[in-house]
Amino acid sequence: MKAAWTTVVLMLGLLLGPSNVMGAWWEFGRQDSEPAITELRFNAVDSARFEEGVVLGAEDLQNGVITVRGRAEVRRGEIGLVEISLDSGKTWTGATLGERGLFTWDFRPTLGREYLFRVRAFSTTGASTGAEEHDFKLLVSASDGVQEARETFRKLLDAYQRKDRNGFLGLVSNSFEGNIASLEDGLSGDFRFLDSIVIQATVTRVISNSGVFELYFTYNRSVRSVRSGAILRDSSASVVGFRRESGGLRLVRMSAPLIFGVSEASDIATSVTGQAVGQSILTIDPVSGQATNQPQPQNQAGGSSTVDTGTRTLSPMQSYNFDRDTITRESPPPTQGDIQAAEMFLQTRSGVRYQPLSTSFSNTTTVPATGYMNGPIFNIAAGRVYALEIAPGPKYAIVEVISVTMGGLGATVSFRFKYQSSGSRNF
Repeated sequence: MKAAWTTVVLMLGLLLGPSNVMGAWWEFGRQDSEPAITELRFNAVDSARFEEGVVLGAEDLQNGVITVRGRAEVRRGEIGLVEISLDSGKTWTGATLGERGLFTWDFRPTLGREYLFRVRAFSTTGASTGAEEHDFKLLVSASDGVQEARETFRKLLDAYQRKDRNGFLGLVSNSFEGNIASLEDGLSGDFRFLDSIVIQATVTRVISNSGVFELYFTYNRSVRSVRSGAILRDSSASVVGFRRESGGLRLVRMSAPLIFGVSEASDIATSVTGQAVGQSILTIDPVSGQATNQPQPQNQAGGSSTVDTGTRTLSPMQSYNFDRDTITRESPPPTQGDIQAAEMFLQTRSGVRYQPLSTSFSNTTTVPATGYMNGPIFNIAAGRVYALEIAPGPKYAIVEVISVTMGGLGATVSFRFKYQSSGSRNF
């Protein structure tokens, strides 16, 4: 079951660029007539964001209903039928098939029930997807996600203040978006270099965003430096994100300033909380173990790097400028922003070129020197990663699409990025 689901994740996450440039990536290892499911969403939640199965909550339903949307493709021929099963293939129901292999299917789930979801596609020549290629568990949780996010955050705080490393990591997702090895090292460093840890945190709001509960909080922290014996205090605001998994909500991302794993902040934080920039925050030198207070930089690398990071959401017609960190609504093609949300593609301004990457966002530390193409960037979907070459300069960015939601005016696109403002291709 897990191996089959891993296949789905790899297929969804590796889909690269426009088909007329890169070809159909999913045909590798397949016969020309063998179909593939290349996109799969449950309402606004993209299945590529889950590793072992899809877990939704009541807040993800629309009037109690899940609409499954996807795309089936075949290199030679056409898609003639898509079927979905909720009992691991014992019974099947036909989905509504549209143009270019797009399909939809509605059902009203029972909260708290686990379904054995399976989807298959047939070409007009009779070829089909593998028997268990798209087979995974689908759970619609009955718990209150907002309240569960608050409770999970409190459990993390408690485990951290008690220096319970295993208890803390048990609440962290395997799909943690920072460097999970650095998080483990960061916890060990914090517990070695700090003592008398007291954190008073106040949750200000919890927002459900495309399957992730983003928890915003303020905090007052007091610690004792083991090296110097000094008592250090700081106060600021930050954000953590949780995603539903079969065992409950799990930590998937943290913004700087960090309150967990401070000694490895540069490899853990996925963004920087804007209102914290310039404030005095706790820092730990991972080599010497010296704990001090330093101003929070605009990037996550302690101020010595020119790499900016963050997560942004663009509504239809909105564009984003990496240099100015601004979102502008303008007519296409964009002139103020570098990239713009359009209908199932990202429009680019003149001077911005791109290329798809086969490496993951977290593992990409260098972008290519050549091979960039003029936009727009077609066929965007969650999990796809691109390198951008931005003129003048040139400067470079790495962008991963988090979610794409269609509306009447076009696509709303959420993405995370790393931006190298120095012109270096190293991140």
